[in-house]
Formats: sequence, structure tokens, C-alpha cells
Amino acid sequence: MRRIDWNAYARLEELVLRLYVAEEDLTVHLLIDTSASLGFGEKLDVAKRLAAAIAYVGLSGSERVAVVPWGSGLKKPLPPTRGKARIARVLRFLDELEPSGETDLAKAVDQLLVRRARPGLVVVISDFLDPAGWQAPIDRLLANRHEPALFQVLSREELDPLDLGGDVAFVDAERGGRIEVSLDGHVMEAYRARLYAFFDELETYARRRGISYVRTDADVPFEDALFTFLRAG
Repeated sequence: MRRIDWNAYARLEELVLRLYVAEEDLTVHLLIDTSASLGFGEKLDVAKRLAAAIAYVGLSGSERVAVVPWGSGLKKPLPPTRGKARIARVLRFLDELEPSGETDLAKAVDQLLVRRARPGLVVVISDFLDPAGWQAPIDRLLANRHEPALFQVLSREELDPLDLGGDVAFVDAERGGRIEVSLDGHVMEAYRARLYAFFDELETYARRRGISYVRTDADVPFEDALFTFLRAG
């Protein structure tokens, strides 16, 4: 009698027994962008600190944590590990990451899905400046029942390049292209319009799909971004 679910009986008019609730281990997959563009400013350092903090929270909660660095040349991932004592291993792995190559989120998602990883939380930490596009890979994660969370990491210079001066030469860190521009008022207005349209696109995409999206930069304590994510969860 003590196992009868009386709420179910009221709905179904059939006796239903509560036997047990099976809880599956949650795996937190940290997809951290290590492409050359993350080497600009302190973006990769911020990304590493965010990944380390999320890994610590996951390991402290007895969840499995895996780290998948990604760029055009995929680095060997850190397989899922569990237990608070493993945080040192995760920190050493993150500390050794260096920026190189081109951004390619699609390959990172391919690498995750080909391992047939159990659906879990997939934290993508990147600037999302991916020429091939970021929406399709995130859609694939959703289609495979993963729960994405997006952290966009930018530098202060990207948010306000006017501080760099008047005549500036910009060099593409990943492809080597070069462009010279004069940062006058009209150019800055156009730049900010494109930049915030990009932010709006990411934010709107995330909101419509119920995905956590947090934007941060090196001037903001990474704890603020982490707390924003945890409060949203």
C-alpha cells in the first residue's frame, strides 16, 4: 500500500506502484575553442578559467566531466572523469592548451557525436567567430538530445577597437588576411551595428531554443559569467 501512487490513481483510475527512480550520471562536456582567434587579448585565459570553474562544480557534484579542445586541428580530448580529486588533472589539461589553427565548431561536434556520448550538458566556450557558422553544429547537439550552453568570450579591443587609435591594420589571426582602416565615427558606427547584430542573433537563437547564453570579456570577473549561467540553470 505504501508504494501506491495516489496522484496517478486519481488521474488514471488505475493502481500504479512507485518502485524506484533511476538517476543517470550526467556528463558535462566542455567544448573549449582553442583556435588562433582565442589568442587575441586574454580570451583563452578567460575561457580556461570558465572551463575550470564549471569542471569543479561538476566534479564536486559527482558528475562526469570531459574536455574537448577544438580548432581546425583537433586536439586529443580529455575523456570523461569523475570525482573531486580529479580536478587537478583537468586543470593541468586546461593549462597546456595553446591557441592555434582555424575555428571549426562542426568538427568538434562531430568528434563528440562519433563517440556516441550519452546525452548530457555541452558547454561551448568560444568567441563564435566561425566562418563555417555555429548554428548548424548547435542544432546537431539538440537533435542528439544534448543540452548546449553557450559562453561567448570576447576581448575589450573587440568590443571597442576605437581605443586602438585612428589608422589601424587588422590581421586575421587564423587566415593571415590583412586590412587597413581608419577608425573614424562612421566606421565605428558600422562596426558596432554589425557587432551587436551578431550578439542579438546569438541571444535570439538561444532564447528560442531554451539554451543558456552568457557573454563575457576579460574586463569582467569570470565568476560573474559563471553565476549568471548557474542562476539561469
